Amino acid sequence: MSYTSLNGRAQHAEPIYLTKREVAALEWSARGKSSWEISRILGCGESAINFHFCNIRRKFGVKSRHVAVLLALEHNLIDL
Repeated sequence: MSYTSLNGRAQHAEPIYLTKREVAALEWSARGKSSWEISRILGCGESAINFHFCNIRRKFGVKSRHVAVLLALEHNLIDL
């Protein structure tokens, strides 16, 4: 799957694969939850959630979790 970043440039030609935890973290973030809140919901540490978001941003090639959430929504990788 290729996608276009918010600035209009193509970022990836290959598919983006997200783990179940990354999908869950993105979905909760899309609902406005903080890392601390997501960690309590998913039953793990806040540092684990931050680690997932680091991987998510790397996979999408973005610097913000908010942009990653927008791209994931745009490309139907997460549901609300």
